[in-house]
Amino acid sequence: MVRETILENVAHLTAEQLFEAIKNGNVTLDELKKTGNLDVTKRNKIISLQQQLDSIDNEDWERARYGNELALSDYITKHPAGKHVTEAKQKIDFLERQRANANAQKQTILNNIQRNPNSYSPAQIIEFLQNGICESDLLNCNIPQAAIDNLHNIVTPSLELGQTPTTIPSGFTEVYFWGVPGSGKTCALGAVLQMAQQKGYLNIATGPGYRYAHQLMNIFSDDGIANDYLPGPTPVENTQYLPFTLKRPNEKGTRSVSLIELSGEIFRCFFDKNAGQPLQSQSHVDTFESLNSFLNNNNRKIHFFFVDYNRENKPDRYGLTQSDYLSAASTYFKNNKIFGKSTDAIFVVLTKSDLLRDETGNCITYEKRVEYAKKYLNENNYKSFINTLKDICKKESINAGVLTVEPFSLGKVYFQQICDFDGSSASAIVEILMDRVPASRTSILDVFNK
Repeated sequence: MVRETILENVAHLTAEQLFEAIKNGNVTLDELKKTGNLDVTKRNKIISLQQQLDSIDNEDWERARYGNELALSDYITKHPAGKHVTEAKQKIDFLERQRANANAQKQTILNNIQRNPNSYSPAQIIEFLQNGICESDLLNCNIPQAAIDNLHNIVTPSLELGQTPTTIPSGFTEVYFWGVPGSGKTCALGAVLQMAQQKGYLNIATGPGYRYAHQLMNIFSDDGIANDYLPGPTPVENTQYLPFTLKRPNEKGTRSVSLIELSGEIFRCFFDKNAGQPLQSQSHVDTFESLNSFLNNNNRKIHFFFVDYNRENKPDRYGLTQSDYLSAASTYFKNNKIFGKSTDAIFVVLTKSDLLRDETGNCITYEKRVEYAKKYLNENNYKSFINTLKDICKKESINAGVLTVEPFSLGKVYFQQICDFDGSSASAIVEILMDRVPASRTSILDVFNK
C-alpha cells in the first residue's frame, strides 16, 4: 500500500498491517499517531512488534556486519528500514571500491609481468599467488609453466672466487669485462664460457680462477627449459682473473685469453678519484691499484663495457646513476690515457636487450637490436659516456676509430632469477674473441698447467 492509502485507513488496518508498513519504510509511527486514528491498543502492539524487530535487527546485523557484500545486501533486503541500513550501504560501497582497487592492482601487476617478466622477485610472485593471482594469470602473461614450477626450487649458484693475481703473464691478450653492480657482466661471462665450451673451443687454465670459471660456465644449460638460476653480484674485494684458450677443431694456432672480470664497485673508485676523494675502504684501494697495474702493462687489450638496459638509470643509495658511474670511468680513462696503443678493441654491450621495444611498445626483431641499442644509448643519458669512448677510439685508432655496440641477452629471464637460456648473444661474443684475439703456437696453458 502507498503512504496516502495507509494514512487514510489507519482505523481499519490491524496493528500487524500497520507494523508491516512501518517495517517496509512506507510510513513512520509518528505519522500514524498524527492522524488521530491510532488507538492505544494498536499503538502498544506496534511498539511491542517494533521492539521484537529491533532485537532481530540487531542479531541479523551482528551476523552481517563482518560479512561480504551478499550478507550485507541480505540484511538490507530483510530490514529495508532497519537501524543499520545506512551503515550496511556504506560497507557495501567500501567493499566494492576495495574489490575494484584490488582488481586494478592485480591488472597492474599482470601488465608489468607481461611487459617485463623480471618486474618482480620470486618472493613477490609467491606472495601474489597467495593473494588473488593464480597460475593461469601468469601463463596468460607468457610465463612458462617451468618458471612457475621452479619458484620454490631456486638455488642461487655458489661461486667460489679465486685470489686476484699480482701480475698477469706477458704476451697474451687481456679481455676486460666492465660494468656497474648488477649490470649483468658476471652472467654474460658464464654464458660466453658455456657457448665456447659447446662449440668445442674452450680450454680453461688451472689456477685460482679454475673452479670459478667452471661454476660460472655450468650456470647455463641451453636445454630450452626455464630451469637455470642466476648468480649474485661480484664482491668488491675480488677482481677475477680467468686464463683460458680458444681453438677451433683442426686449427694449428691457439688463442690465449687473460680475462679480467672487474667488480662493479670499481666504478665507485673512478668516481671518487675524479672527485678528489679518498677511496671507500682498503679493499677498494687494493682493487684499484691491482687494476691499474694490469691496465698499464704492454699486453694487447680488448674491453667490454656492460650497460644494463633494464636499470632505467635510477640513482642508487649514493644518489648516483649508472650513467654517472660510466661517465666517471670514461673520464678517468681519458684523463689518465688508459686506452692507448695496446688497446685493440672497445665494445659497449647492452644487456637485457630482449626487452628493447619499438616506438609502439612492441618487441623488436633480433636483427634490429643493434640499431635500437645504439639509439637507446645515445638517447637515454649515456651520451657523455658514449661520446668519450668514441673520442678515444678516434684518437687512438681503436676499432678503426669506430665504437662498436653489441646487444646482449641471456634468453628469457623470469622473476629476476630463473632463466631459459639462449646462447645466441654469448655465441656472438665468442666469435668476436675468435676474430680479435690472434692465434699463436704459444699458449697461456703452458704458463699455468706446468
